[in-house]
Amino acid sequence: MLDALEAHPDAGTPVLHWFSGTQRELARAVDLDCWFSIGPTMLAGEKGKTLAARMPRDRVLTETDGPFAQLEGRAALPWDAEKAIVLLADVWAEPEAAVRERLAANLRRLGMA
Repeated sequence: MLDALEAHPDAGTPVLHWFSGTQRELARAVDLDCWFSIGPTMLAGEKGKTLAARMPRDRVLTETDGPFAQLEGRAALPWDAEKAIVLLADVWAEPEAAVRERLAANLRRLGMA
């Protein structure tokens, strides 16, 4: 995907869903001005938390990956994105209100709200 983005720099704003690459790939994605969507299931593991901690906070959005991702033994639902805010607050060591505000600003900046 990153190779394709480099080959087509005018293709639009890339939002990488549930990014699970290496630290080097993350740095490359950041250099390519990628955005990242993060859900609660991604933040359940240490790798996801580590990646989320290193993503530019002004290019992060929430998502659930529902109905494919599982939360508490059931398919993730749209309102489960709220759980990602709680988990991101912990990963970023910021108050939930600040994380919620940042994510809303990100949506507005991307033109989705």
